[in-house]
Amino acid sequence: MYGNSQENAQLSLLNYIETSIRNALLEEVYTTPKPGLVDQYDTGAHTDMDCRLFEKSATAITPYLKQMFYTGLEWHQNPSDLFRTIRKTGIYAEKAMFRATDGVNTHKGAIFTMGILSASAGKMYAEYGYFPISRILQYTSEMTKEVLEREFRRMEKREPVTYGEKLYREYGERGIRGQAQLGFPVLALTAYPNLSYSRRHGYDLNKSNINTLLCTIAELNDTNILARSSYNDLKWIKHKAVMSLKRGGAFTASGMKQLVQMNQECIWRNISPGGSADILAAAIFLWKLEHLNEELKNENQN
Repeated sequence: MYGNSQENAQLSLLNYIETSIRNALLEEVYTTPKPGLVDQYDTGAHTDMDCRLFEKSATAITPYLKQMFYTGLEWHQNPSDLFRTIRKTGIYAEKAMFRATDGVNTHKGAIFTMGILSASAGKMYAEYGYFPISRILQYTSEMTKEVLEREFRRMEKREPVTYGEKLYREYGERGIRGQAQLGFPVLALTAYPNLSYSRRHGYDLNKSNINTLLCTIAELNDTNILARSSYNDLKWIKHKAVMSLKRGGAFTASGMKQLVQMNQECIWRNISPGGSADILAAAIFLWKLEHLNEELKNENQN
């Protein structure tokens, strides 16, 4: 009987994680309006994707991200090997994404970020019995730091192939891999605190998501922008995000007007802050884990 109870509890946990991952991905794309990104109003700077494609992609990759959580939950070896193991699952997730989207890259960055966070969350839940958000973020650094540092050293000795490798060779930009090595500081210090504060104080979800995105854009050297555009464009959108936030962002008519104008200019300039969007989805996912902590606490008290 006790064994069945444990199995049921784990099944319930895995179902919650699966729902949380998919909903975090969808909540990001449904957040509207967003500068240069696909949302419910338009397709931003993209001509090959829309909300429906993101829905299909999210459905396709979620089972693999849940598998990464389960891998972490059952993990008893060192953190670096956990990262190596989930990367193999990530390859299958990418293939599932491309099948669902007919070859369009909707969530490749999200698979990387959300996969690492999911595995770390599983490992930390196994250790603590709840989701310690700061420890989850710290553990992502333990998982990735050495492995990725070796990859950066190899990049220095060969011709760059991917956009990320070219940006690292030319500008020293480490992108989302560098964020992972440091425990996702833009997520830990900017995106998640902003989103968590808004949620705890009952602010409008869509508007708080927009402002969290703007805060992230203002802080992150988004290599998605650099790959499509230039450093001048990156500086421009950071400045525009700060100006919108100074006016209240999505919570004021003036801030929202500037945001709508920013979106139009992003479309014209072909700017898409996709890395910042991935961080927003990750912040939403972490919030859902924190919400589950409250439920677990209440269960333990009863």
